[in-house]
Amino acid sequence: MATVNINGRPVERAALSREAVGMAREMAEHTRLLDNPLPSDTDLSQEEDKALQTQLHALAILPREVLDDIYIAFSAHHLPALANSLRKLNPNTQPVALANLIQLMSLLPDPKRDPYLRRFLCTSSQMTSVPTIVAAAFVRGIAWKRPSGPGYICALICHMLQWCDTNLGDDKNASIDSSTRKELCTKVGLLCEDARFANFDRTQQVEMKRLHGMLNSIEHIKPTGSYLNSTRQYLEGNCGDDSCPVCMEEAELLCSKCKTVRYCGKVCQTKDWKAGHKTKCFKALY
Repeated sequence: MATVNINGRPVERAALSREAVGMAREMAEHTRLLDNPLPSDTDLSQEEDKALQTQLHALAILPREVLDDIYIAFSAHHLPALANSLRKLNPNTQPVALANLIQLMSLLPDPKRDPYLRRFLCTSSQMTSVPTIVAAAFVRGIAWKRPSGPGYICALICHMLQWCDTNLGDDKNASIDSSTRKELCTKVGLLCEDARFANFDRTQQVEMKRLHGMLNSIEHIKPTGSYLNSTRQYLEGNCGDDSCPVCMEEAELLCSKCKTVRYCGKVCQTKDWKAGHKTKCFKALY
């Protein structure tokens, strides 16, 4: 049976789902998202920060499909707590905690690959003010910690613009408040023109430029909200949420556990389970 090496231990691919849940829980513990929330105006300790960074660096060497399973498990179980924590943190007295949560969120898979993140961005009321908080933190300046970086955070902001309800923003033109969008556009534009821009890898460069272009389009395409709303409709239409992932036919049988995928029948559901859905099937906490 196929195995992967995680933290020096061989783990059977079939058992990865349990391992993913455990490692996602460790991330939540390192960022105080579980039973020991940060007191007001108290930041994460150096030991807590180091524990999270050590874990993230250790995971970064895993194959992409394995790493996706771990971060998807985090999305399924801990996004509500992360969003609630982001809204409560004071950027002046809790900068490490704020940077770590944004870093962690920026490492989650693209919403097209992560159905739990996609659903949370699209439908959860707990996303209220979160896009503006993340954008404002980027404008002020936060620590860019590997394996994340400015391009990863720009990609996260792009996802929140594309998938979140535009009504979350104060002018209903985007999920980020108008004044913060303008400051963000200026900040990202300056980063793209800075001589140090060439030091970032190609993927991060692309994401920074993509965000800058998206922010400019939001301001110039009318009517209000039309650019992002049409983008979201296009993306949703290409996710195949109503089609069977095995035969691509119209599907009505919803996975009873994760509720993120539909099948045309039991035969295709069994095939998809064996093909890999079992490593990504979690009962979400929202």
